[in-house]
Amino acid sequence: MTASFVIRLTKPDDLGDILSLNDLAFGQEDESGIVQTLEDDGDSLLSLVADADGRIVGHIQFFPIECLSTEQGQFAGLGPMSVAPDLQKSGIGSALIEAGLERLKQDGIQRVFVLGHKEYYPRFGFSVDETAGFASPWGGPYFMATVLGSGGPSFGELHYPAAFSGG
Repeated sequence: MTASFVIRLTKPDDLGDILSLNDLAFGQEDESGIVQTLEDDGDSLLSLVADADGRIVGHIQFFPIECLSTEQGQFAGLGPMSVAPDLQKSGIGSALIEAGLERLKQDGIQRVFVLGHKEYYPRFGFSVDETAGFASPWGGPYFMATVLGSGGPSFGELHYPAAFSGG
């Protein structure tokens, strides 16, 4: 099913719909809790929605990641990302990722990390190889990164916002 939608920045009154969408898409409240905590703590770097005639049918969240290293850099994390179950595999997720990465690149973000499906994210330039040299709470084939711009550290210890501490 193809959906007609526009990608736009999140507005403050979208939050309730975004939280509901995350619960519906993931079948649990963990991801909406992350979105809520990032918002509450001021740790939302970029939040975009797919809007289909006033209905929020997709959402993507980006947040800052601090990298302790000998060099300064600007890193971000991607997630959660959600799409309404009835519209999954219709291009909404791809459009959200592409729009988000483009905006982050324009904003000077050098590298974006994601913990996600190993078959899905590589089509957007994400690779496990790009995480080599970075100490993180995550690893393995689902932890990937993409480089958006030159410069920045090529190794270091990644620190995620409190929303990801599980507490």
